[in-house]
Amino acid sequence: MFRNRDFLSKKTWGPQPSYPNVIAKKGKFDKLLIIAGPCSVESHEQVDKVVPVLVDNGISYARGGVYRAGTYPREDFGLRPELASYWSKSCREKNLKVVMEILDIRLIETFDSWSDAFQVGARHMQDYPLLVELARSKKPVLLKRNMGATLDEFLGAAEYLARGRCSPILVERGSATHENHSRWTQSDSMIAAVKRMTGIPILVDASHANGRRDLVHPLTMSGLAAGADGFIVETHPEPDKSLSDADQAYPLDGLGDLIADAKNLMELRKSWRPAC
Repeated sequence: MFRNRDFLSKKTWGPQPSYPNVIAKKGKFDKLLIIAGPCSVESHEQVDKVVPVLVDNGISYARGGVYRAGTYPREDFGLRPELASYWSKSCREKNLKVVMEILDIRLIETFDSWSDAFQVGARHMQDYPLLVELARSKKPVLLKRNMGATLDEFLGAAEYLARGRCSPILVERGSATHENHSRWTQSDSMIAAVKRMTGIPILVDASHANGRRDLVHPLTMSGLAAGADGFIVETHPEPDKSLSDADQAYPLDGLGDLIADAKNLMELRKSWRPAC
């Protein structure tokens, strides 16, 4: 029955993990990288409220969704060029760098003029043509882990970026599990494992990783404690009125306290001495 291959002797299935460029990446990141902004850029008024707060809090990169998409299609989904342009202009006038998510390989050139860094969403983690094209850029590229991706699959996708000219940044954004107390389940062990294996920076996105705003603060801290080099947070002036993922929108007026606690934890982390 098993004449050609002894399947019973196999321990694992599928291609063997291979990500040499990812493993070869070396780096030490002392500065806390913070990326913040609304899930969806909704209006000029919203932008005018958010941008000054990001500036006042010393945010590194501003992120805002300018291509509305969702699990189930709606009539108002799609690219909003006018708001994208206004968001980019408003941020850059205040010396904020702009992160924009790319959902379509055909939009790279358009988004390139608006953004200083690209983001690959969890559902596009293994969109290989997109990864190959973004790897040609000299900009940072954020890669979010797919909701069901293993460590090897995550780093395998990162290898596409690491082989190019871009600066890859990994993002833990949670998995689909049996848990029902949150929308997704954040993997701090994934963060810790990545930090042991590679010098590529990794961020925790507790907003997406859990889907509950009351868990954003404690799970941002747990991600940083596990070794994350920074964090992403979705923030909104009026969280309950957010047009996208209102349950996970963090209050804009609470951003300063979140950042202060994160900086305190990072200082504490410098004294930790792992045994192995």
